[in-house]
Amino acid sequence: MLFTKPAESWKDALPIGNGRLGAMVYGATGVERLQLNDDSLWYGGFVERNNPYLKERLPEIRNLVLQRKMREAEGLIAKYFSAAPASMRHYTTLGELQIALNQDRAFIMAENPDNTVPADYSANLDLMQGIATIAYSQKGIRQSRELFASYNSNVICCHYTAEQTPAKGAIKLDIKFDRSASNGFWPVFLADECRTIRDNTLWLGGNAGGTLFGAAVRVVTDGTIENSYTRLSVHNASEVTLFVTASTSNREADIQGSVLHTLDEAEKKGYAEIKAEHIADFETEMRKCVLRLHTPHLTSPARGEGHLEPVAPLPLREGLGEGSDGTSSPADYFNFGRYLLLSGGRAGSAALNLQGIWCGDIAPAWDGKYTTNINIQMNYWPAEVTGLGHTHFSLFDLIKKTLPNGRKTAQVMYGCRGAVVHHNTDFYGDTAPQDVYFASTSWTMGGAWMALHLWEHYLYTVDKTFLKEWLPVMKEFALFFIDFLSDDGKGHLVTNPSVSPENRYYIEQKLSPLPLGGVGGGQHINITPTQPPPEGEEYYDYDTPICAGPAMDNQILRALFAACIEGDKILGEADPLCREFAEAAKKLPENKIGSKGQLLEWQEEEKEAIPGMSHISHLWAVYPGNQINKKDSPALLAAAKKSLEMRLANGAGDGGWPLAWYICQAARFDDGAMAGAFIDKMLATTNTRNFLNCVPGQNNDFIFQIDGNFGATAGIAECLMQSHLGCIELLPALPPSWKEGSVTGLHARGGHIVNIQWKEGKLLKAEIQAGSDGPIYVSGITPHLTSPARGEGQLNPINTEDGWTINAKKGIIYVIEGK
Repeated sequence: MLFTKPAESWKDALPIGNGRLGAMVYGATGVERLQLNDDSLWYGGFVERNNPYLKERLPEIRNLVLQRKMREAEGLIAKYFSAAPASMRHYTTLGELQIALNQDRAFIMAENPDNTVPADYSANLDLMQGIATIAYSQKGIRQSRELFASYNSNVICCHYTAEQTPAKGAIKLDIKFDRSASNGFWPVFLADECRTIRDNTLWLGGNAGGTLFGAAVRVVTDGTIENSYTRLSVHNASEVTLFVTASTSNREADIQGSVLHTLDEAEKKGYAEIKAEHIADFETEMRKCVLRLHTPHLTSPARGEGHLEPVAPLPLREGLGEGSDGTSSPADYFNFGRYLLLSGGRAGSAALNLQGIWCGDIAPAWDGKYTTNINIQMNYWPAEVTGLGHTHFSLFDLIKKTLPNGRKTAQVMYGCRGAVVHHNTDFYGDTAPQDVYFASTSWTMGGAWMALHLWEHYLYTVDKTFLKEWLPVMKEFALFFIDFLSDDGKGHLVTNPSVSPENRYYIEQKLSPLPLGGVGGGQHINITPTQPPPEGEEYYDYDTPICAGPAMDNQILRALFAACIEGDKILGEADPLCREFAEAAKKLPENKIGSKGQLLEWQEEEKEAIPGMSHISHLWAVYPGNQINKKDSPALLAAAKKSLEMRLANGAGDGGWPLAWYICQAARFDDGAMAGAFIDKMLATTNTRNFLNCVPGQNNDFIFQIDGNFGATAGIAECLMQSHLGCIELLPALPPSWKEGSVTGLHARGGHIVNIQWKEGKLLKAEIQAGSDGPIYVSGITPHLTSPARGEGQLNPINTEDGWTINAKKGIIYVIEGK
């Protein structure tokens, strides 16, 4: 990505990261700002919040729900589902490192630095190497800096150089930390220490509600270093390297000692070696999976700030042909999504929260937590399919943290076995309900949905050792529902109370009107009754999210029970619990089709309060699930598509993460035109120059949620290849305007790696590298020639109902040529 001027605001800065440390690089010419994150900096420690009084009132709440007395049920839910306190811990930013270059008066309050932008200014983020480069001329001297975050050395590197003859004396730097929040008039400093601790090391330390944190910058230069205690200054230099690192008491007992050790090791290794290691590590991962669109579908300036630099031609696997000489924006978006996932979620790092490691606020939107009713799961949708399955383990580590807490919440609040997670969790694995918000607080499916990511990782890797370790975790989240599910009086077992995140519907109630935000917190609207009301009474539509057994819950539970049963068979364990899972699954309500041909969200066809609702929770079984599909349930798939069309007709799909989910749905509908339109809209509505998923907020500001980037990346992959039905589908939902292109390194379930090349919208050639021995099923494509690579002999594919199959050998690459 190439830009012709610095970022004017946080949302347009360039993100770099190594999983633990993240920075937003503004690229200013006068005072550079590196807005810093440490993934373990969460305000305060774990808080015990379970409400033990719920257990006794749960039967009463359930009876009220079944009687559709939702107003009364909400009154009890507000009191007894609420945890104490109502909110768990929040994520917070680390602060800023500010670097003034050749400024006479640096860091003087109320004085603006000289940030003049020269005509030859360029800022480039190399997605393949993970390096940001800023370059321009200043007073006749060519200035440049490189910035990246090293995973191996756990430091952010900032390397300044100047080109002149002689170069000595061309660079003067002033360096300081800042951690301030504005109170609307004057900044408030939110740290305890900000001073030098060595002549070449500046320290920032503080306490965030009991979580201790520290960050430091080490200066290495051929010039001289001035230590003024409050800052470091560099004089008469031609080259300066800054090493930055941080840690918190969530990771280290001796924070300062750990930080200094990391910096000492980085200084010993040196910038050149760290950079070489970084490129070898990062570029290897990035080049494993790359999308190129040879015929540009959309070429545009980067939000008016220059142009997008094409990804350089990359070597392809044997048989896939030549590389591209350029990319279009959808390809950039896909590759950028992989860049963010690799930069934000490495082994040993915390799971990606709502902003990943690029949070810009002391108190971020939605606390920067892990929202488990869609957002954290969406963060990891592209992990397996785009060849970054190792990043998935940061989510698995979080699941492991929730397990003991989830057991306690299950027992204390519900009297149930197993483990439960509600609609949020935090760094410490908090599992108690979050907020007093009826559209989410009483939802109990977070752990069940996260557990299915464990199953997905097994399906992609076929790693029985992994399955052996994690299947007991999946079973614990399933076991909770064996105890929690209750009879609805109609022969079904249902989750009660529950919600369909985060939608609402109307029920007709006889009650006195309440003011907005009254008991129940809903919006109470006086309407004309369908029948004349009895004398002295009035009918009102009461909007509520509270329900029993919504479609999403049933879909998730059916998938989790089935995964536990199948996993048990694979390992040959014959666990008696699996019989209980199977019996419970039989009693879950089935998916239903409504009067308009739509898939029903609730057990009855309700009057929707938000017909343009952005959440499409009831379509979970289409994507990321697979129960509703073209092979086994075409009528339900058509109903799901109708539901999405109805949402769109009522205003859904403005942008952000919901639109990313719609891309995935359209791909599963095999509707390339719909998917392409959603992708185009995703790009058009992304309110940044660098494709970060920022949507308009209040007061002309913006809200950044990284899940939109990841969800769209996964959706693009689904357009190109699918494997959820036990077969590999090539180009199932190719947008019509993507006439020519190629993708390398997509992963299919079964451990297979797939490369595809197409022209005029038709398969030209593909390669499938078998990840395991046994049959590989391919559907939707009639091959002209199918053969293994490297002279293994002619294959004889066996025709099936909707494609063909080959008996593959692990490691062999099979070449498929289209007609």
